[in-house]
Formats: sequence, C-alpha cells, structure tokens
Amino acid sequence: MPRHVATFRAVFDAENDVHAAVIADQIRVNGSEDLDLEEGDTFECTQVTSNQLELLPDELFNQLNRCRNLLIKTRIKECFNLARELDMQIYALRYRDSPDFTMSGYSYGDFMDLVESIITRGEEPNV
Repeated sequence: MPRHVATFRAVFDAENDVHAAVIADQIRVNGSEDLDLEEGDTFECTQVTSNQLELLPDELFNQLNRCRNLLIKTRIKECFNLARELDMQIYALRYRDSPDFTMSGYSYGDFMDLVESIITRGEEPNV
C-alpha cells in the first residue's frame, strides 16, 4: 500500500509561545488518534510560529529597502531579478490598504531610476 502525506494548518490564539506549543502538542495528540502508530504512521508538529507582525511598518520598509538595494549592488542578473520582485512586494505592502490598490500602479521605470541612483551615484534610496 503506498504511503501518503497530509499537511495541516491550525490557526489559534495563545497567551504566549509556551501556551502555543502546548496547544500544538494537544492537536498533535488528537490528530494521531486515527493513525496506526505501530505500523509507522506519524503525526508531527513541525513548526509553531506567531502570526503577528512584530516589526513596525517603517522599520519593515527600511529593512526591505536595504535588502533590495544590496541585491542591486551585486550586479548579478538573478539578484537583480530578485531585487525587482522585492521592490514589487514593497510596493504592494505599502499601498495594499488603499481601496483602489492594484499592481498596475507599480512603475518599472521608477525601479530603473532607483537602480541608476544605486549603481551610478552610489546612493542609498528609500532608507
């Protein structure tokens, strides 16, 4: 009989990280009831993380902008492509709360201006 893997996601509130780990372990125990552990079936909790954004938005944007700028400075094509993707994500995070938000407002020309200021003039934009 072929083996199968199922992935589960549980979202819950907990007072702190320890309480979250206890809840996750209880979910693991309850989930393993339908499995045959003697036949090698397992039910594991591989990660428990907080879903709360712990960085302040300005701090988040500064860090993302620094990363984008460093990727551009490498002058490696793959890193440049990654920098553009990151720039698009920065744009989405910055403007996503606007009622008329769409990615059509993202400007590749502005990104290229940013690249020029980093490569040619050695500037550190948006940081």
